[in-house]
Amino acid sequence: MTSYEYRAPVGMAAQEFFGFLARPGSLSQHLPGLSGTTPGVDHDRRVVTWDENGYRGELTVVEDGAGQSEIVVVVETEQGGDVRKELEEAVAAVSHRATAEAETSATAEEDSWY
Repeated sequence: MTSYEYRAPVGMAAQEFFGFLARPGSLSQHLPGLSGTTPGVDHDRRVVTWDENGYRGELTVVEDGAGQSEIVVVVETEQGGDVRKELEEAVAAVSHRATAEAETSATAEEDSWY
């Protein structure tokens, strides 16, 4: 098995971003190789783990200043191809979706006057 690691900054507080990732089905929509597995979720450490058909991984969200965080994804797989690029694209997609959802939610609360 080959191990890959990918890190990226996220423009959200760690707890809020992790809350999005820890929702059932959230990761399987974005991470390549996950389909039916129920990941393990450790809310205290902000860690999600999975092991599905030779594809193991751990995703950690760490605080990186006020309203900022970093996502760290480590996977082990026998899968060929450009796993690093797939991780980069998946993290970009999930980060974008989480921040867009948070912004939409905040806008809806601000516009509640109408």
